[in-house]
Amino acid sequence: MNIKSIEQEMAQFCFNAISSYKIKLDKSDELLKFKSDIRRLPAMITNNGLLATLVFFKKSNENVYNIINGWFSNKLQNIDLIEYLTKENYEDLLFKTSEVLKLANSLKTIVEVEIKDVKTTEE
Repeated sequence: MNIKSIEQEMAQFCFNAISSYKIKLDKSDELLKFKSDIRRLPAMITNNGLLATLVFFKKSNENVYNIINGWFSNKLQNIDLIEYLTKENYEDLLFKTSEVLKLANSLKTIVEVEIKDVKTTEE
């Protein structure tokens, strides 16, 4: 019997998401913007709050938003995460914030390993 912890499921989800976007965003500047946005995601949630961060990424980098929303899509019966959080109580918002912070930290760790920075050398 194969029982996975929530951390293992989250890590597998993050790895699969990063791998698919790594293939999808084949241009190096798009991929580096994606990596940069993932790297700053935990700090943005901590500094600005979950809702403000989600709204920002839904507008500026929908790829990042889609990953976060994808994690919750089965749990929320395919309701948009922003819509769900604006209708729920404060305790649920706090719980989802801590869950998204765990997800963001997993994404950040995996993106650091999976997407290499392109260094240009000037001669």
